[in-house]
Amino acid sequence: MKKQRMGGKLDQSAPVKGQHTPWPEDARPNPLLAETFDPFSDRATCQKKIDAHSRGIGGMALHAKKQIVATASDDCSWKIWNLDNAENIMTGEGHKDWIAAIDFHPAGSHLCTGGGDKSVKVWDFINSSIAHTFADVHTGPVWKLKFHDTGDFILSASGDGSVKLFDLHSLKMR
Repeated sequence: MKKQRMGGKLDQSAPVKGQHTPWPEDARPNPLLAETFDPFSDRATCQKKIDAHSRGIGGMALHAKKQIVATASDDCSWKIWNLDNAENIMTGEGHKDWIAAIDFHPAGSHLCTGGGDKSVKVWDFINSSIAHTFADVHTGPVWKLKFHDTGDFILSASGDGSVKLFDLHSLKMR
């Protein structure tokens, strides 16, 4: 039976919820080498300013395939913006303190955020909901988050000096 993985890909070997995800092979090819991108110099002009938040912006992430950017702010919210027309597409609230860390899932369907409340949240912005919260996983603020290119793991870095790995299928820290 085929199982659906986070991000919508079907995979015969997808892990069962609650079980750890197998580590990716070391010798697998770089998935970004086959990608083609528009020349950056054609787009590298400052034409618009977006007044995105009421307080400072601590982090931002560009979507890999769409012309959108996600911003994380000291106002305890994150927002997704259309870069073509500066329109606010979506706003997320749920953190108890400022947000500094933000990243898009490689499939583009989810977002992770972290900040002063020491938690990591995974947002499903297709369904406009929180997919999961890893609460109080650090003793200091979460400063940086990064999805693994498979989309199965999130790596977090904190002011407490630690780096932690979260498995999105077992929903546990590894």
